[in-house]
Amino acid sequence: MSPLGRRSLLGGCLVAAIVLVAPASATSVTPAGPASADLASPLVTVGPSPEPEPSREALAQAPQATNYAAAMVGAAHAAVPKGVTFGVSVLDLRTGQLAVTGTEQFYSASLSKLMLVVDMIDRGVEITPAVHDLITRALGPSDDEAMNVLWVKFDGADAMTRVADSLGMAATATADDRSQWGEVKVSPAGYARLYQHIMTEMDPADRDVIVTALSGAPPAAADGFNQSYGLLDAAPKAFAKQGWMYYGNQLYLHSAGVVANGSDRYVVVLMTSQASSSGVARANVSAIAAAVMGAMPATSPS
Repeated sequence: MSPLGRRSLLGGCLVAAIVLVAPASATSVTPAGPASADLASPLVTVGPSPEPEPSREALAQAPQATNYAAAMVGAAHAAVPKGVTFGVSVLDLRTGQLAVTGTEQFYSASLSKLMLVVDMIDRGVEITPAVHDLITRALGPSDDEAMNVLWVKFDGADAMTRVADSLGMAATATADDRSQWGEVKVSPAGYARLYQHIMTEMDPADRDVIVTALSGAPPAAADGFNQSYGLLDAAPKAFAKQGWMYYGNQLYLHSAGVVANGSDRYVVVLMTSQASSSGVARANVSAIAAAVMGAMPATSPS
């Protein structure tokens, strides 16, 4: 166990011309609150910034866009096993529609690795071959030692605040103990915004550094944990950042990334906290991911 992981076992993916309206940052920093599968959480859908009110004639003649993000989140909510504390968001990168349900805030586990890399790239850190290797190891096999080096060398604790503030990531905050990158607070809505930035705002060359590393995630992580769950199990055309962390009797198990359907792409963020064995917990997240994929349109809408 590294010095930066003393309390946890760690491992472990928005404006398409507009900035989505996101919920206000949480005032509480207690992750994984009481909302769980047996305490239904309301589905909140967030769309693009409002435009001038169209005329009745225009509304009558214009085709209504299907909110696939809401349908996918609704399917995920219905599929969550009893007793699993969950948070889900789906962002349609084509329409800008965002849907969110469940608990607002969780410990990040290794999801903070992607946040740090985004901060580094956005700040113009020189990506030398050695730094590139550390990024690849941190994002793909989710190597904790690589993350430890990046965290210390590139101001990881403050990086969490910088990237959250600059992108407007809802309910996101650095860890109370600045050495514990697994205890960064993240949210489904905030992490969807992170991926929106990567996919629609980053320079293509910078985006490729991230996407290539995530796409190379092996089934077994650097610490031996099986990371073939969630999106990496249910969505064959997905790339994702996986995260897992034991904290007390809870396993924080997340899967967050981008899934493709023809020319359409959706950001899908699945966050959970479970008092289950790792095998059962992985199966639970995979079941939620399968429900999301089942609700995705079979073909790209025209």
